[in-house]
Amino acid sequence: MSNQVDAIESHVDQVWDNLRIHKLALQPALFVTLSAFEDHCAFTTSTGHSQGIVHLRQSLELLVPELFAHCHTIPIKGRDITGLRQRNFDYVYPIEAINYAQRYSWFAYHITSYRQGWFNCHVKERVITFSATSRSKECQSLMRHNLKRYHEDRDKNSNAIRNIDKESPPGDIYESLKSAIKHVSTKGLLHAIPPDVLDAVRKLVVASSPAPTIERNAKFSGYTIQEYYDYWVSLSALMIACLEACKVKYGRSPRQLMNSRVLIVEPSEITHKICEVTNIPFSSCERITSELVFDVRVKRPDIQVHPLVPTNVKDLVLVAPSLIFTSNWEVCLLRNWAKFPDKYGEVVASKKVKLAEQLAMVVNEPNIKQSINKPVFDDKGDAITDVDLALFDSENGYLALAQLKWLIEPDSFQEESNARKELLKGLDQLKKCISVFNNDRGRFMLSLFPHDNIGPEQVTHVQFILICRGFLDFGSEAQQSDIDVLDYEITFDTLKETSGLPISDRFKKVAGLQSQIEKDIRERLCYNSTKIAGYLFRTPGLKTQDGKGIIHTGVTNVRPGARSPCSCGSGMRYRDCCGIIELLGEVDSPYDAPDDGGSD
Repeated sequence: MSNQVDAIESHVDQVWDNLRIHKLALQPALFVTLSAFEDHCAFTTSTGHSQGIVHLRQSLELLVPELFAHCHTIPIKGRDITGLRQRNFDYVYPIEAINYAQRYSWFAYHITSYRQGWFNCHVKERVITFSATSRSKECQSLMRHNLKRYHEDRDKNSNAIRNIDKESPPGDIYESLKSAIKHVSTKGLLHAIPPDVLDAVRKLVVASSPAPTIERNAKFSGYTIQEYYDYWVSLSALMIACLEACKVKYGRSPRQLMNSRVLIVEPSEITHKICEVTNIPFSSCERITSELVFDVRVKRPDIQVHPLVPTNVKDLVLVAPSLIFTSNWEVCLLRNWAKFPDKYGEVVASKKVKLAEQLAMVVNEPNIKQSINKPVFDDKGDAITDVDLALFDSENGYLALAQLKWLIEPDSFQEESNARKELLKGLDQLKKCISVFNNDRGRFMLSLFPHDNIGPEQVTHVQFILICRGFLDFGSEAQQSDIDVLDYEITFDTLKETSGLPISDRFKKVAGLQSQIEKDIRERLCYNSTKIAGYLFRTPGLKTQDGKGIIHTGVTNVRPGARSPCSCGSGMRYRDCCGIIELLGEVDSPYDAPDDGGSD
């Protein structure tokens, strides 16, 4: 089996190295790749499928460094933007490359997961099937993807957006923008956007983005969290306003498309513009801008954190605006800070306290005793762990002991592996709490509630909870230790919405809601199929409304001609690539992962 997988992986890698886009020169290749990304994003956001943006961005993280490695550079004198924009580029190559990179990224993830023991793998002829080592594990994985949509919708303040539309009607913004840019060249659009337009767009960005939940005055790398937040909001507003300016100036002409899809700027221009519309010190703006530049020397740089793509021209970068305003600023900040463990640890500790305080506020009732971030001592008096949040209901004797884990939403195999390790640490902390509680309840309750005189006999029921934000994994370890693993956002919203119920019933509702989501996923489990480089690649997924799995065939569902480029993006002829497995793509089979955690 291992030799078969190695041979398939080698073939997929070889196709990747020979993509047709690698024949282009570097500058045009970068430009058309980001343009294709912008077009895909515009389509994706209008249909509401935000997950598409995540996969597109991941494909860029793979593809852009490859362009620097494969494509030859061409001399461009000074800043010859006009010459670059007016060329008739072939957009087929980048669309192929992005399409293939999306499949390649997913394929590489499952291959790595298989080698780490997370997935089983079965190869039969040209069909490669991956399945989780147990059905429950796959339900958890798919549940994380479902929760992402819940979290994204939750961050949007619909009422604030409606109020902004009333304060600044779209018609007024259009007229203001039209008047300001009437006699401005394309190069000057960024600087010509009027303050009232930028302010209105900025309010929309604030209303649809998560607010800072970390200590705003915390400073690191030459700027504060508040300054980074203000910078990112203003940059997002600037990108959106610039796209609107292009629409106003050029309509839907080809010129508008070429001038809006990718901005070609000097980083210093962005720094000066942000300084003009905010109170951020110039030194802080300059530092943040420099950190946004994409480092192509890194094996897999994060283009969400570093969306300014350098060219082979000094002090000139390319940026697709969607790379900015579809990103989560807080995730970008923390991924950047994660390179410095000491500082990152301080931020995480501060964040956990704030999350605990937020939960405590929604259960702030006279009969509920609260304790936040209290140490737990062993029989020798040594602190062995802590409890992030403890809640005691004096009316029915219910005690909830919670550990909070705040994690960056994983965007790679390595990040997911690190997230799992962090959750295991949380479970170990709760196991220590269980041990101390069972050995000496009196001392345990005194350490958590030193001023409330709660005796051990008053505790009639105790629930141990691991509350996670950013990543959720139940794991057999939690089930064996009788520990509930809950999503933070669902927990917060449910506790808030059920304020009239006893706290124990409110937590039961949270667990029940998650169980129902998992049950629905379990019933809809199936195999989704993807064709790549002449192989049919089947991975766990969810049935569509018609009860079937998804078959990813390419940008369109139209079958290419035998001599046409393959729809998987390989650039090979269809008959020599995925045409070989055409009939296999239609095979539907039930999902067959074991229920007992066994392996194939």
